[in-house]
Amino acid sequence: MGFKLDEWGSSSKVGTGYATDVDGKWCSFLETKKGAYRGNHIHPYDQYTVLLGGSAMVVKEIDGKLVEYPMTENEVHVTPKGLAHILVPLEDAVLYEWWQGPFEAEPCPGVFDEYTENRDGPSD
Repeated sequence: MGFKLDEWGSSSKVGTGYATDVDGKWCSFLETKKGAYRGNHIHPYDQYTVLLGGSAMVVKEIDGKLVEYPMTENEVHVTPKGLAHILVPLEDAVLYEWWQGPFEAEPCPGVFDEYTENRDGPSD
């Protein structure tokens, strides 16, 4: 089985990204720079994220509260489908992510304002 990684989700302020579809599942490698963020959205599929290098946390909205989850290198972090989330690097970070389906994201403006303020995101 072979596949090609295409540049995806890249921004000079946020970082470089590459992604591909593997048997209907979206997979990506993402560099995310300190001072930026990724996410601030909701997916209809479970998301799996592995921190390959650097330092980052995932923040999720659970029962109306924002909960911070520090990431540990080489451990799989799961964000269940339908859960608003944002990735905030504490230093430059490299991540591998995959979903149980194609990449689909619904923005959730206003939920993570304290984490997006004065940071660059994928839509900026």
